[in-house]
Amino acid sequence: MDLCPAKVTDISRLLLPRSVAVVGASGNPDSISGRPVKLLQRFGFKGNIFPVNPGRDRIAGLECFPDIASLPETPDVVLVGVRASLVPGVIRQCADRRVPYSVIFSSGFAESDKGEVQMEIMDTARRGGVRILGPNCQGLVNFADNVPLSFSASLDSDSRPLGNVAYISQSGAFGFASFAMAAESGVGFRYVVTTGNQADLDIVDFGTAFASDPEVRLLVFYMEGFSDGSRFIEMLRYAGERNVPVAILKVGKSPTGRTAAKSHTAALTGEDESWRAVFRQYGVIDIEDAEDIADLGKIFGCDRRSSGRKLGIITTSGGAGIIMADRAWDLGLEVDPLPQAVQDSLDSFVPSFGTTVNPVDLTAQIINEPEGFRSCLDTVLDCPEVDMVAVVLSMITGDSGAVVTRDLIKSARRSGKPLACCWLINREQGGAYLDELMANGVPLFRSLKRCAWALAQLARWGERPELPSRISGESGEPLLPGMPDELTEYDAKRLLAMWGVPVSREILTFSLEEAIAAAGEIGYPVALKIVSPDILHKTDVGAVALRLRNGEELRNAYGRLLERSSIAVPEARIRGVLIQEMVSGGMECMIGVRRDPLFGPLVAVGLGGIYIEILNDVSIRQAPVDRDEAVRMVRELRGFPLLAGARGKKPGDIDALADMVSKISVMACAEDTLGELDVNPVFVLDEGYGAVVVDAVVIRRADQ
Repeated sequence: MDLCPAKVTDISRLLLPRSVAVVGASGNPDSISGRPVKLLQRFGFKGNIFPVNPGRDRIAGLECFPDIASLPETPDVVLVGVRASLVPGVIRQCADRRVPYSVIFSSGFAESDKGEVQMEIMDTARRGGVRILGPNCQGLVNFADNVPLSFSASLDSDSRPLGNVAYISQSGAFGFASFAMAAESGVGFRYVVTTGNQADLDIVDFGTAFASDPEVRLLVFYMEGFSDGSRFIEMLRYAGERNVPVAILKVGKSPTGRTAAKSHTAALTGEDESWRAVFRQYGVIDIEDAEDIADLGKIFGCDRRSSGRKLGIITTSGGAGIIMADRAWDLGLEVDPLPQAVQDSLDSFVPSFGTTVNPVDLTAQIINEPEGFRSCLDTVLDCPEVDMVAVVLSMITGDSGAVVTRDLIKSARRSGKPLACCWLINREQGGAYLDELMANGVPLFRSLKRCAWALAQLARWGERPELPSRISGESGEPLLPGMPDELTEYDAKRLLAMWGVPVSREILTFSLEEAIAAAGEIGYPVALKIVSPDILHKTDVGAVALRLRNGEELRNAYGRLLERSSIAVPEARIRGVLIQEMVSGGMECMIGVRRDPLFGPLVAVGLGGIYIEILNDVSIRQAPVDRDEAVRMVRELRGFPLLAGARGKKPGDIDALADMVSKISVMACAEDTLGELDVNPVFVLDEGYGAVVVDAVVIRRADQ
C-alpha cells in the first residue's frame, strides 16, 4: 500500500541541486553574503556554483556574474542574500529564467511591516514557477549529499557527523544554534531546514518529504505557527504510518490574549490544550528546549526501539546507579530486580561488596578488572525481563577506560535492544573515550536525569496509541441552520437528540397550567428551568429548581424563578419554562466541544463536580473520534476509577458514555456553524443502563 499522501511536494532538486547561484555573493568569506560560496566549496558540492555580484569579476576563484539573466545556465537553486528592497527584482529575474527554487535569506518582509512586499514576491514567483524557501531564513543543509544552502556559522566546522535525524525549524538562528549543540554532543543529522516566514514552502512540505526517506529515524520540529491545521495533521498521520517518531518544540502556546469563552468547555480547552490534544492523539513527543532535541536525537537516531519499560542498569558507582534508578522510576520506567538466574550468572563478575540485583553495581573494582565488563553487560542485555539498558560509568580512565569503551561499542552493535551510556567524567580525562563512543553511534549522556528522560521517551513512543481512525465527520445533514440563531437549553438538547444522543425527558411550557400538566405527564419529582438564550448558566442566577415533589412545590417555584431571573438579567428574553424529569443515580460527567481556529472541533470528556471545576480532569481529542478512541479518552481520566466502580460501587456505563462522546464528535464536524458545546451534566448510569444528557449549551460560531 502506498502510504504517501496525494499531495507531496517534490523538493528533490532543492535538496540535491545540479547548480546553485548566490546573489549578493561577497569576497569576504566570513560575512553573511560570503559564507554560502565558502560553505558550498568546503562541503565539496559537486555542481556548478555561480556567484552573482555586478561589482566583482571573481569570487573564491569562481567567475562572478552581474545578474541571473547573464548566467550560462539556469540554476536549480538561487540563494538570495541582498537587502530587502532588491529582492523583488531578483525574484523577477528568477521567474524569467524559470528557476525552480529560491532560498531567500533576506529579512524585512512579513515579519516586519512589509507584508505587501512579501506578497509581491510570491505573486512573481508563482507566475514564474519558482518555489520559495523563506524569506527571513538561514536556508538548509542536506548532509547526506553534502549540500549546504545556508550562511550559518554553525557549519564552519569540518566535523559533520552524518546521521538519521531530520530537523525543521521556523527560526533560523535557533534552528542552527540548537543543531550545532546537538551535533557537538554526538547527534548525527541527515537534514536541517529553516523555513523563516514560510511564504511558500513550509514545515509540512519538508516534514512529509523527510518522513518518506527510509534513512530518517526521527523528525524534529521547532514551530511557532502556521495556517493549515489539516495539512499538519496529515503530515503527522503519514509519519505515524511510516513509524517515524515526531518530536515538536512548539512555542507560543500560552493563552495570553485569548478572548474569554462563553461555554465551560472552551475555558478548559485553550490553545495550549489544543496542541497537547493533537500531540497525544498522534503520538508526538512534546519537547521544551534545545537539550531535548539533543537527547532525543541520540536515542532515536539509533535504529533500536524499545518493546517495553523495563530498564536494566549497570553502574560502576552505587550512588550514581541509585540516582539513575530514581529518575527512571519518576519517569515511569520499571527498574525491577533481575531474575535470580541472571543474578547468579553475574556473581562471577561482581565483587562481594557490589550487587547483582538492579542496578548492577560493578563498583570501582572494574578499574583493576575491566575484562568482565562486557560479559556482565551482555548478560543483562540478553535478559528477557529487560527492554533497555543504561550503563552508568564514573571516572574510569587509562587502559580500563579504553577496554570499557571498546566493549560498550561491541555490545551495542550486537544487541537489538536500546543501550545508552552516561559517563560521569571530565573531557580532559575522558575525551578520547567519549569521542569514540559518539563516533560509533552509542547514545552518550553526561547527565543521569537526561539519560533517563531520553529512555523514557523511547519507551513511551513504543506505547503510543494507534492512529485515529479515518471516520467521517460529515454523516447526516447539518441541523443547526434550521434552528434559532441563539439556542436555549431546550434547542441544544433537541439538536443532540436529532443526532442520536440520549437526553432527559422534558416538555417546554408557556404557563403555570401547562407546567403542572407537563409535570403530571412526566411524573414527579421534576426539575423546573427558565429557558432563555440570555441565561446560559442557569444555576448562577437561581433559574433552576430541582426535585419538586408535587404541584404545590411546583407552583411556589414557578413564580420565584421568574422573579429571580428578571432581577438577575432584567433584559433576558424568556422563551418558556422547561419541565424536566429528575434523573437519579449514576455519576455526573461532562462532554464538550470547542472549535479551534487551526484544528477544527475538539471534543472533551471529563468527570463532573470537583474533577472538572478544580482538577481540570478532562481528556481532549480532535474530532471526530470513533467509539474505541472515546473509550481510551474516558480511561485516561484521573477520576476514571470512580467511574469504573471504585470501593465497591457499581461500575458506570462506560460504553454508553463513549458512544455519546463519539456521536457528539461526529455532530461537531458536520455542524460547521457550531462554535462551542457544553453538555454538562451527563448522568452515567450503572453499567448496562446507559447515559443521559441533563443540560446543554450550544454557541454558534462568531464568524458565521
